[in-house]
Amino acid sequence: MAAFTIRPATPADAEALCALHMASVRALCLGAYTADEIEAWLRDRDPQGFRHAMTDGGETILVAEREDAVVGFASIKETMLFGLYVDPAKGRGAGHLLLQAAEDEVRRRGVSVLSLQATLNAVPFYRQHGFMRQQRSTVRRGGRDLAVLDMTKPLS
Repeated sequence: MAAFTIRPATPADAEALCALHMASVRALCLGAYTADEIEAWLRDRDPQGFRHAMTDGGETILVAEREDAVVGFASIKETMLFGLYVDPAKGRGAGHLLLQAAEDEVRRRGVSVLSLQATLNAVPFYRQHGFMRQQRSTVRRGGRDLAVLDMTKPLS
């Protein structure tokens, strides 16, 4: 199996990012969130939103590719990991590499602590990678409040 390549996303990736995001949330978050919560979460997602995030929204999006297919992405905004999603069928190992690349990116910016709001299903992944729970909170998606955990990781 070919290795992953990590690269900056471009607006041309927007369709693939949107499709992967929806597939990842539907496959990996069910169990931690209800079907209604997941559909509310995804209701307003579209490729234009990804294009805007990259061009006008201040986000840096890193893409993991394998054999010319997008299998994951990480989104960084200022000092926060805004999102990390992998293709549930093809992304084995991509999450680790994307997280490492995101940490490297924020270190280059002079950030000493990376923060994120972890979905409930992703907490074990982030703990395994050195993130510490700060507090339980919520994010508003599609008119619904979804439970998340605020987490941080000191970067050395």
